[in-house]
Amino acid sequence: MAQKAHPTILRSNNNLYQGCTHWDEPKFYFILSIIQKLIESCCLETTHYLDKIQINRHLGLIFIETNLIHLHFRSKRRLKSRRYKENQVITKKQSWTVVACRLQSAIKLIQKFTGTKKVILRIHRLKTYTRSVPKPARRQMAYFTKSFNHTKYDYARSGMQLIYLLIKNKASAVSLTRFLKQNICSRQRRKRHYQFLTYIKQGFQALQEYKKIQGLKIQIKGRFTHKAKGRSKVWKYQMGQMPISQLNKPIQAEYTQTQTGYGSVGLKIWICNWENLINANTT
Repeated sequence: MAQKAHPTILRSNNNLYQGCTHWDEPKFYFILSIIQKLIESCCLETTHYLDKIQINRHLGLIFIETNLIHLHFRSKRRLKSRRYKENQVITKKQSWTVVACRLQSAIKLIQKFTGTKKVILRIHRLKTYTRSVPKPARRQMAYFTKSFNHTKYDYARSGMQLIYLLIKNKASAVSLTRFLKQNICSRQRRKRHYQFLTYIKQGFQALQEYKKIQGLKIQIKGRFTHKAKGRSKVWKYQMGQMPISQLNKPIQAEYTQTQTGYGSVGLKIWICNWENLINANTT
């Protein structure tokens, strides 16, 4: 008996290339992947997330269009004492100017790599704050966003903003995958892994009544504990409907892998939203 193919494999993935003419080079997909990696690397170690990337080429011009989500991890109304300012640890800047400088240098690298005359980059920037999240949901997550837990739960504010954008269908599975990968990799203790997963579950439950997507499913499998013989733990969370077996439903699927102090961890995320497809067909 033949092995069944995974339903997600049979779905058509989003194509990066949106142009009407084909690239003449034989390394067509290699060039597209290199361009995507260069642009994604500009947002590393920052609170900026690239949502969607579209690449268009016509003659000697490359047109790149992307959505950028800017999350704020610290409150502007926070009072700082003199002792805090004296003992403050110098951290790397995570501002928009750093990302803009990286994007400018990435454009020059893309121009040299592809050998084109001109590269145009258009960015749709979306800025979010913690106050944009509804007040009842902020009250339920108040423990994680307290000032005395800022160093322990440094992902609380930015994570709440990203979850709210995901619930409102303004962010994709790519942004959530990068957020989970970044924080799971940085938590090197068992209790911190469990606290982060508890935070993710409570965040989706607090914002569930505001959702505009049909379903979401997260599966994290790997070694979070120090148990011997390579025992792995599976953590799952599902909200709404997830008809993976129905090929006519549009589902975003993202698979990635990261490393922890105990071993490797695999991440799988599915987001389903078929109402937008129905509205587009009716109009």
